[in-house]
Amino acid sequence: MSLTLDTPVNAPTRSADRYVVMDALRGFALLGVMMINLYEFGGIDVLITAEQLAALPSAALDQRVEFWLRLLVVDKANTLFAFLFGLGFWIQMERLEARGAPFRSIYLRRAGILLILGWIHLLGLFSWDILHVYGITAFLLFACRKLPDRTLLWIGIILLMFARPLVTWLFELGGLAYGSEDPAVTNAGVLSRQAAAQSGDFVHFMGLMNRDYLAWFLAGGLLGWIFYALGRFFMGAWVGRRGWIQNASDHLSLFRRGLWPLLLTGLLLELVHLWTADLPEGAWFGQLELLRTVLHVVATPLLAAGYICAIVLLFHSPRLRWLVKPFAPVGQMALSNYLSQSVAIILILTAVGPGLGLAGKAAASTFVPLVLAFFLLQIVVSYFWMKVFAFGPAEWLWRTLTYGSRPRFLRRAPRSSA
Repeated sequence: MSLTLDTPVNAPTRSADRYVVMDALRGFALLGVMMINLYEFGGIDVLITAEQLAALPSAALDQRVEFWLRLLVVDKANTLFAFLFGLGFWIQMERLEARGAPFRSIYLRRAGILLILGWIHLLGLFSWDILHVYGITAFLLFACRKLPDRTLLWIGIILLMFARPLVTWLFELGGLAYGSEDPAVTNAGVLSRQAAAQSGDFVHFMGLMNRDYLAWFLAGGLLGWIFYALGRFFMGAWVGRRGWIQNASDHLSLFRRGLWPLLLTGLLLELVHLWTADLPEGAWFGQLELLRTVLHVVATPLLAAGYICAIVLLFHSPRLRWLVKPFAPVGQMALSNYLSQSVAIILILTAVGPGLGLAGKAAASTFVPLVLAFFLLQIVVSYFWMKVFAFGPAEWLWRTLTYGSRPRFLRRAPRSSA
């Protein structure tokens, strides 16, 4: 990145300084994030009971689609999204230090604003918000920024794979596990949330969802997700120190070597994880659940890393770049698009306003086409928006609050009339 002499040291990142391949990766991750958010938010024990799911006319197709989602998308999309957030925060720290800017105050303001925005999003719209988790994790990344490379790597790997299962196990051991073992109690909660969604009473619906979030929080859910995200942030920071993605064109041989080993090993481990789901609990000397957990937590980062290799290589291929280039405008305004996806999910599942009210009435085979259609709309809107504007609306607000000054919103200054 070049820095002209008249660039203020505390100025926000200019459009010309962006790493477009990172935008393509963010856009790709956002597609998976929306798929999983809709599938799980509208899924079993949240807005549909197991009996309702089995009774759907599309039940057989739903099972097949669910298998592919679990194989290719579940945990992989949010692993990639969190990794890229960590990488982005790390790059910003390096840029601010290189400019001689007061990087500590700017970075901490940026993280704090993300945290506040996440809480507003969580309490007012989407109770499965991830931004507040990333805001907290950004502070932890800052506190650990001087860790040696090897320490950063190994702590990152351990947290990446085992943080959430370990926290869940510890809270279960202490009798604080989230949820109820009584199916009648679980179903009653699902049906009450479902009825609120279908009634169109958004305030009542959000009240029930926030109460559910509070129970999840008290059972260690937030703590588990913070350490889950921290491991991914650490890996993003570790990769950022090496410049592998910022200078991807100089490291294409690395991505080529990693592509197939990462993808094939990750797919094989995840397939075994899924195929062993119906084995009796006493299998593998009573350690089946532990084995399946290990298979999944190892497969997830391998597949996510394989996706990174694939996107980077496609992006730098003259003949195949068109396959991934449309993701870049979506990723360039990733925060705005993430927030708009929450609005879309609420309108799909509830009867609020023009909402479809599909809570309890549809599952994976319906959700995936809806996500693809909405994401296609996001591609088109993002492409034309970024032709005119320098930032997405949420990104512009985030930068304005962070730096205390308003960056130019229009990409080009309007021509004066004759």
